[in-house]
Amino acid sequence: MAIWLHVSTRSNVPIYVQLIEQIQHALEVGTLSPGDTLPSVRELASELSIAPNTIVKAYNELQRMGFIESRAGKGTVVLGKVEETVRARQQEALLENLRTLVHDASELGLSAEALQAHFEEAMKQFFTKRQQRGKL
Repeated sequence: MAIWLHVSTRSNVPIYVQLIEQIQHALEVGTLSPGDTLPSVRELASELSIAPNTIVKAYNELQRMGFIESRAGKGTVVLGKVEETVRARQQEALLENLRTLVHDASELGLSAEALQAHFEEAMKQFFTKRQQRGKL
């Protein structure tokens, strides 16, 4: 069954979050692929010795995120657009980091103009290097 899933009751991270993170990681590294079926709630709860509601909560969140879906008669299946979903979530996290950076710069007294100048310089450095690598 799902021998790659492990939960720690001693962790400060809620068990359902541990499951979500481990399943996301399995999708990112290819342990799980589009079309794969996840264990049933009952099977996984029994195997991990945790409450079925915990599995349901994790599966519901993964479904909301677009990684899996429940299909009548087929169980819980990994969706085919996993790479797109992962990329979208990474971009979402990146933009959240950018908002945090702008907030922190503001709190530190850096003007919008100064931040923009630093941002544009960093953009030039990165994209110049990227273009040079692409030409090699």
